[in-house]
Amino acid sequence: MSKCKKCAFFFPIPEGDMDFEPKKGDCIRQQEDTKGKFWLSRPVFKDNTACEHLRARTN
Repeated sequence: MSKCKKCAFFFPIPEGDMDFEPKKGDCIRQQEDTKGKFWLSRPVFKDNTACEHLRARTN
């Protein structure tokens, strides 16, 4: 199964941040509705099984 670390929406939390934990990151996705664009964010760990929104990294 794919992991969050392979997703384009996964952003690792920098070591100096308040909520830093090893392997922790944020899943940040852009959404759009009739009012405009907004971002959804949730904490995840890079070894979690990826969700249905998985998009492969291009780098």
